[in-house]
Amino acid sequence: TVLAGQPIGDDAHPHNKPTETVKEAPRKIEFPLNCSPTNTTQTCPTNYPKRFEVDPDAPSPSSCPDYFRWIYEDLRPWSKTGITREMVERAKRTAAFRLVILDGRAYAERYKKPYETRDIFTLWGILQLLRKYPGKVPDLELMFDCVDWPVIISRHFRGPKAPAPP
Repeated sequence: TVLAGQPIGDDAHPHNKPTETVKEAPRKIEFPLNCSPTNTTQTCPTNYPKRFEVDPDAPSPSSCPDYFRWIYEDLRPWSKTGITREMVERAKRTAAFRLVILDGRAYAERYKKPYETRDIFTLWGILQLLRKYPGKVPDLELMFDCVDWPVIISRHFRGPKAPAPP
């Protein structure tokens, strides 16, 4: 914790005087989540916010971050066909878990134990997103693979008679 007026970094030596005052951070909204792998029936408290209130003093971004340009490239294999139920179900073969977001609530179904706690931290991140932006995350269904190596080989889905990728 850094207190207002306390030195940080190289100025932290007691013989140095602070050259800069640290501005107090705005009040941070906390969403405590206990993602225990042993309690699979947990739900979030009913008093969590239902919508995201925008800070009127916050500057609005002038453009999307540069990495957003890759979203279209990542989704290109499905640009003509869309994503079907059959494609999603085929991905179950390699998935560690399924995530469904419906009406702002997350539901997960584990298929196999992933490496260490990758599933827990992935779900924790999704829950943080849902809590930070209530009502802004669309309904969706995803299969998550939690390994480091490719499990979908792209060359198997190239060519005019190739099936659509899962």
